[in-house]
Amino acid sequence: MIRARWLPAVLALILLSACAAGEAGTEGPVLWFCAGQEEDHGPALAVQPYEGEVKPETLLNALLAGPTQEGLYSPFPWGVTLRQCKWDEERPGILLVDLSEQYGALADVSLSLADYAVVLTLSQVEGVEGVEITTGGRRVSYRSHQTLNAQEAVLWDELADTVS
Repeated sequence: MIRARWLPAVLALILLSACAAGEAGTEGPVLWFCAGQEEDHGPALAVQPYEGEVKPETLLNALLAGPTQEGLYSPFPWGVTLRQCKWDEERPGILLVDLSEQYGALADVSLSLADYAVVLTLSQVEGVEGVEITTGGRRVSYRSHQTLNAQEAVLWDELADTVS
């Protein structure tokens, strides 16, 4: 239970310095990946330009294929595949994403980074208000909430813009 209580704080700290797509000078759709290494103390997530259809399945498959840009790496365990992606019939604007069992190996900060790489990437699809990610058809029981949205991710450090 301690993990669930600290998850929002950890997520905010990890994503605090992540750069937004507009700040990176990228126009058009992007894929979100992990950036640099832990010792770099730079952004946790960064973008790679994407060329192709802006549909949930095509974006997810491109994301799961991994980055082609130097300095980025995939937040997903090897072998993760998309099992299903569909709109929730009862909740408009919610995408239901089911990933293969390998995704279930993620926990803590690794899970948060992978979750928000998916959420931020899919939020570019028209009509997406939230994303629910399952693994092998099952919810992750230790998430504080199941429906994730891009507004939860802190993508800039307001304090870094202030003069001390």
